[in-house]
Amino acid sequence: MIYKEILRWYGLLSGYPLYLAYFKRKTYYEDKSVQSRWIKGGALIVSNHYHVYDFIVNAGLFPFRKLYVVLKSDIYKHKFTAWGMSIFGGIKSERDTMGMRFIDESVAHLKKGRLVQIFPEAYITEDGRMREFKTGYLMIAQRADLPIIPVITDGNYGWNKRTHVIIGKPILLSDYCPYANPNREQMTELNRIVRGKCLELQEELHRRIEEDRAKKSRKGR
Repeated sequence: MIYKEILRWYGLLSGYPLYLAYFKRKTYYEDKSVQSRWIKGGALIVSNHYHVYDFIVNAGLFPFRKLYVVLKSDIYKHKFTAWGMSIFGGIKSERDTMGMRFIDESVAHLKKGRLVQIFPEAYITEDGRMREFKTGYLMIAQRADLPIIPVITDGNYGWNKRTHVIIGKPILLSDYCPYANPNREQMTELNRIVRGKCLELQEELHRRIEEDRAKKSRKGR
């Protein structure tokens, strides 16, 4: 609806100064010549999960694209948050009932050339380590036949902190599995590959952060 899109833009523009102050984001790229912040067409954004703020950070990465996001059904128990997420692109996942409607809805958005965000860990990490990935995101990417773009953050959010994010190169599942309907073993292997790439990106992000700190330290001498 047009009024919801107007409200979304109003929220984005009015909240942008707060976004800049609270997150102070620095963005890195695995290879900017291959994948930058400017994504053409549909893609599935896959991220690690530190906080509810993860979606806000990622939405700011792609300011001229509406980022639809798969969210647990708990958020929809409150009418205000449910209404808010209907404006900002929420896709409800009925995790407790093993509902799969979110997969159909995500695929439909992707096939329309939109961006969809999902957190395969399903739960926020409590110790900073990346949890095991659920496989629903693979079903979405496989059915939509579109790339997965990993976006990894360090979760360093706060007024006097610096948020760091790295955008990875697109992952095409067809490069690793030519079958339209992978069996359980093939899905397990695909999941291992994608999570492995996300773990590598997380390590690369930490390496670049330390590299920048070292450069800053040398300049301050």
